[in-house]
Amino acid sequence: MSDELKTKVTGLFREKSKGDKKMFYIRDVTKWLPGEDRHAVQNAVKELLDEEVLKYWSSGSSTYIMLADFFPKE
Repeated sequence: MSDELKTKVTGLFREKSKGDKKMFYIRDVTKWLPGEDRHAVQNAVKELLDEEVLKYWSSGSSTYIMLADFFPKE
């Protein structure tokens, strides 16, 4: 997996999370990088989830992805 692509995804999460919205769908992430292969972006997100840079958050009916920095503390 390209470290460059993972860096782009992480940077975009940081940029997009500056406002009120902190949680995104995987389809949002693939739309941020229209020039990249969708599957490559999804694989980069999976690796970032494995590395715990990103985390899943579920409302019960929807699953979002967010930076681990913004994950709600229990």
